[in-house]
Amino acid sequence: KMIVAIPSVENNIDSLIDERFARCQFFCLYNMKTKEFDFTENDYRNGSGGVGPKVVEFLANKGVSEVYATEVGPKAQKILDMLNIRTKLIDTGQTVKQIITNISK
Repeated sequence: KMIVAIPSVENNIDSLIDERFARCQFFCLYNMKTKEFDFTENDYRNGSGGVGPKVVEFLANKGVSEVYATEVGPKAQKILDMLNIRTKLIDTGQTVKQIITNISK
């Protein structure tokens, strides 16, 4: 299963990507096989600490195999690496739709 997580400001495909990985508003979960996407709210974003690892665990439980983000904190990155979830760093100012279009080519 190839599910990609993209941090998003709003829960729609025209939304800008959220520059805060662990504290983003939403994640767009894009299935590269079926070309379907789903938005899920990030319930951990307002946590006081240890947000990165919790978010990574949440994404892992959703079957995510790759994360596209403008930056990822060191704690989150360590767990992503441990779980063999690949991280692709992307430029800011793009929409979720642009990312999906680029990775679908």
